[in-house]
Amino acid sequence: MSLDAVRIDGPAGSLAAPAAPPVVFIHPINTRGRIWAELIDQLPTARSYFLPDLRGHGDSDAKGDFGLDEWLSDLEAFIDALGLTQPFHVVGGSLGGSLAVCLAERRADQVLSLTGMGSALSFPGADLHVVLEMFDELGVEGSFRAMFPELTFGPHAPAEMIERGIQLANPNDLETVKRVWLAAITSDSTARAARVSAPALVITGEFDQTCTPAMGLEMARALKTEQVLIPEIGHMPMMESPQRLGQLLEQHFTLSESR
Repeated sequence: MSLDAVRIDGPAGSLAAPAAPPVVFIHPINTRGRIWAELIDQLPTARSYFLPDLRGHGDSDAKGDFGLDEWLSDLEAFIDALGLTQPFHVVGGSLGGSLAVCLAERRADQVLSLTGMGSALSFPGADLHVVLEMFDELGVEGSFRAMFPELTFGPHAPAEMIERGIQLANPNDLETVKRVWLAAITSDSTARAARVSAPALVITGEFDQTCTPAMGLEMARALKTEQVLIPEIGHMPMMESPQRLGQLLEQHFTLSESR
């Protein structure tokens, strides 16, 4: 592939370098774009990194319907508004990985690679009522405080990491958070995965109870790639193992760009 050139004024004349393709990160549901910050600190500064908040999340508005197609339209609007006409990589966590599949299928001419971490294409057998009842009983923050130590992070995650995860969780009201969760758990990108041609990477934590290793393996097979299983971590690889994830991502980006 050809790389766009960047030229700057140096201390003794102009300096030129190839600009590495940018990366669009898609956060897990009921979190926000800033959840990727520690991982991005591990990646080369030659790239540009974009961390949008989807509708109903973070600092974005909570208007309109929620679902794969609606969140995909948000991502495309964001990409178009940035003027990203060149090839780029897309990385998603949890449902963000499923949305990365949707984006790679929709923009096959632009997406150089996709990565799903702690992700699955669908959620068969999920009990819709248990989580909704918990939100009603405990409220938004109370539910996150109940879920994060037991279900979201691995068994060895320090308390300060869990607390940081709670601070990066969705700040929206109860009904918005419930709608987000319901739209996510009833989604399915399996058919779209079959049409994706971009090189894919699927990363799963050993102790992920939300998108289990078995679900990650199914995603990897649908995308015709292998699954990388990271020991000792849970559903938030970007927070639990940022250094290892940074190495895996940069290797994946470089290999994809050499095709």
